[in-house]
Amino acid sequence: MKEKQSAKKRNGAGRPASKPSGKAPKAKSKSGRLGPGGLDKLVLAHMRQHKGEAPHTATAIGKAIKRSSGAVANCLGRLEKQEKVRLAKPKPRSYELAEAKRR
Repeated sequence: MKEKQSAKKRNGAGRPASKPSGKAPKAKSKSGRLGPGGLDKLVLAHMRQHKGEAPHTATAIGKAIKRSSGAVANCLGRLEKQEKVRLAKPKPRSYELAEAKRR
């Protein structure tokens, strides 16, 4: 009996077939994971919405967007290399949008 049940789980038997909705895929999956580049978009959007609060730390951004500060810190480092954000203060590492200071 257990062999049949585990075979059903592996094959997905007993589940209704998913129907194509014709909608564009979402940034998040059902598990809450972001797609490639999803965290970059969330971080930049948060920084744009809160320009007046700059500079931002990874911890503050992480709490605001409900993501780990480590993931946000890695993201900020990547965005700094792409010159989308710049390091405003070395300790604590605080960032601001690169476009904010260019004139």
